[in-house]
Amino acid sequence: MKKSVIALILLAVLIIIVSPGIVGKLAENSVGENLNWAARESGELVVTSEAFDRGWFSSEGQHRVSLGDGQLRTVVESLAGDADVDQLPVLLINTHIDHGLIAVSSMGREEGSLAPGLGRAVSTLAVDLGDGEIVNLPGTIYSKVGIAGHLDSHYLLEAGSTETVDGTVTWEPTRINVVSSPSSGDVDYNGKIGKMTFGDAQQLVAIDGVTFAGEQQRTSYGFNVGNFDMNVGTMTVTAGGMPMSGMEGVMLKASSSLDGDVVAAAMRMEMSGQKIPNFGDVSVIADMNLTGLDAEAMGILSKRLKGLGSSQDPNKLLLEAEEEFKQLFAAGFDVSVNQLDVGLPMGTVETKMAFNIPAADAANFVWTSLLLNTVAKIDLRVPEALVQLATSMNPQAGAIVGMGYLKKEGDVYVMDAEYEKGLLTVNGAPIPIPMGAFQ
Repeated sequence: MKKSVIALILLAVLIIIVSPGIVGKLAENSVGENLNWAARESGELVVTSEAFDRGWFSSEGQHRVSLGDGQLRTVVESLAGDADVDQLPVLLINTHIDHGLIAVSSMGREEGSLAPGLGRAVSTLAVDLGDGEIVNLPGTIYSKVGIAGHLDSHYLLEAGSTETVDGTVTWEPTRINVVSSPSSGDVDYNGKIGKMTFGDAQQLVAIDGVTFAGEQQRTSYGFNVGNFDMNVGTMTVTAGGMPMSGMEGVMLKASSSLDGDVVAAAMRMEMSGQKIPNFGDVSVIADMNLTGLDAEAMGILSKRLKGLGSSQDPNKLLLEAEEEFKQLFAAGFDVSVNQLDVGLPMGTVETKMAFNIPAADAANFVWTSLLLNTVAKIDLRVPEALVQLATSMNPQAGAIVGMGYLKKEGDVYVMDAEYEKGLLTVNGAPIPIPMGAFQ
């Protein structure tokens, strides 16, 4: 019994005293690996390690995250105008790691723990504005590096405020959780962003919080599938204390899945109470599904288009990807817009659509065959008040009613359009399509 007790004590000593130095290098590599993996996933970020001072029980390091070539940099450069785009801000991540299978040194700080792993890290953020000025950002990131290399992190931001040249920014507590695994490509995340306000007495923007959650998995075809949910609270814009515009809220749900070699995706978005000055409230509900996508074709196309954002000639890249697009459409798929409702002060415009792209011989696929073989249906309902408004503003709009494209039924105008194998009918009447459209 005494020997077993002594063995356990020696094992504990090895874990607590010896393992930090060995595991410290693994923890350092894991942090860098996760950052570089995140950069690769975005496709537009560049991560560089400025320094890493590794000690026996703890280490200090800094990483710089900058914008690489891509759509995001293009947008920033366009917004910068004549400014020096070589001096774009850079995000600085300063990290302290307490390492060891049991990170004893972490117990002296917040979020410390004796749970086993490769280490526990605390990161703070700052922005290098490029002109020598560095601005510290509020909030702290606490991370746990798992034995298998996965990173379990959460960002904590206490309530606070700060003064800017445009006024005061205030925020309520925020927490964001992320679990990532570079080896598998899997990510799970969720968060709650507290209420925020921006501005001054002349103009104030307030957002009543954001919640979100999602997860994604890497497929063998090179793209990710998963789910995403987000809810945005009420947003208001006031000027001189008087409400000017706003929005009651936004709900977004999106999902994608892989079943064998077939991909399916779905999306539902609800936006309510969008207040437009001198017009009124607008709401939108959109619900759509995409099924039957060929996974292999999707994978090839996604790889081909990965450099679209950084391409000097996006149109050329799209033309070069024509064969991949042909393969995708030749495999066939279905698109369903189950609901597309746009609420306006004079009523709601309701739309439903369905498109079936049948499978075809990929070797002999041509775009004209796509037009001939596609089956589509559109169901449109427009409030009478909106049609009357459109006609009063532009008398030519009345021609749509006169030609039978919109048919009055009660207090709405309807359009039931069907297309199959080159034949289009609207409200039961055939509409001739020039044969040149299929050449």
